[in-house]
Amino acid sequence: MPASRPYWNGYLKLSFVSCPIALWTATSARERLSFRQINRRTGHRLKHKLVDSVTGETVDASSKARGYEVAESELLLVEDRDLEQARSERPPPGAVELAEPSRQVSPARVPADLHEPDDEESGAAEHDEDEEEEIASVARPQNTRTIEIEHFLRAGQIDARYFEKPYYIVPREEIGQESFAVIRDAMNREGVVGLARIVLSSRERPFLVEPMGAGLRGVTLRFAHEVRGPEDYFGEIPKMKLPPEMMKLAQHIIRTKSAGFEPAMLEDHYRTALVRILRKKQAKRPSQAPSVRPSHENVVSLMDALRRSIAAERPAKRPPRHRAKPAGAKGSARARRAG
Repeated sequence: MPASRPYWNGYLKLSFVSCPIALWTATSARERLSFRQINRRTGHRLKHKLVDSVTGETVDASSKARGYEVAESELLLVEDRDLEQARSERPPPGAVELAEPSRQVSPARVPADLHEPDDEESGAAEHDEDEEEEIASVARPQNTRTIEIEHFLRAGQIDARYFEKPYYIVPREEIGQESFAVIRDAMNREGVVGLARIVLSSRERPFLVEPMGAGLRGVTLRFAHEVRGPEDYFGEIPKMKLPPEMMKLAQHIIRTKSAGFEPAMLEDHYRTALVRILRKKQAKRPSQAPSVRPSHENVVSLMDALRRSIAAERPAKRPPRHRAKPAGAKGSARARRAG
C-alpha cells in the first residue's frame, strides 16, 4: 500500500529550471519487527534513567550535555556554539574543486536499502542515534526545500557502499510536469546521474538523483568518512594460482545456479519464522471479549424478527367487529331485565 502523504515536499532545480516535487520513501519499515524492554514479572514497559557512570547519582535532564571522547575516561565538553560554528563554515555549493572522474565504472548501479539493523544492533546503536538527533536539533542547517543538482556523474560511477536510503521523486503539480520531464529525459539521454544535497530530518545529506522509468529516483548517500576503505581488510589476502580444472568446475556450478533477479529471493526467513512463533503464542493467551458490534446480517435478522412479531400480534390487537343486531333485540333484552 502506498503512503498516504509524501515524506518531503520541495523543488528540484537544475540551473534556472526548477519544478515542484514530492519525495516518497521507496522502502517501508512497517513490517519490521521491533521489541520493547519489559518487566518479566508484570509485563510492563521499562523506563531508562540518566545515571552518572562514576558517582552512580541520578542526573536530571537539564544537566545533560554532550562530550567527545579524546582518551579513555576523558571526555571533551562540546557546546552548542561549537556545532553552530561548524555548520556555518560549510563551503557554498560548487566551491570545492573536484578531481577528474575515474573511468572505472562500478558494476553496481541500482541502489537498494536491504539491510535493517538487528534488534541487538539497534539496541547498541540507540545511544549514537540519539546523539545524532540531538546534534541535528541544535545545529539545524538552512532548509531551502530545494534539491539543487551541483554535479553530474556517469551512471554507475558511485560505489554501492555509499548508498543509504532510496526515495521516489515525482512532480507535485501539473505546472511542473514539463520541467520535470525535461530534467529526466536530458539525464537519460546523457547517461548521467545528478549529485545534490538535501536537508532531511534537520540534517544535510548528499543526494543522488537518477532517472527511473517515468520518474526519478533519489538516494541519500553516506559521507566519505562513513565508508571504510578495503585496504585494511583485503591487504593480506594472498594471490593464488588456481588449477584450471578447479576453475572450470566452479564456473559450471555458477552457470547451473544462475537466474534472473526476483524480489522473492530477498525473503526474510527469520522474520517469517518469528511471526509464526508470535502468532502461536498470541493464540494461547486468554483473549478478552471484544465489544459486540451489530453486523449487517444481525440488523437484517432483527428486522425480520420484528416484522414477524408484529405480524403475529396484529390479529390479537385488532378491535372486534360490531355486528348489526335485529330490531327486536333491544326490546326483548329490556323485557328480560324487567321480568
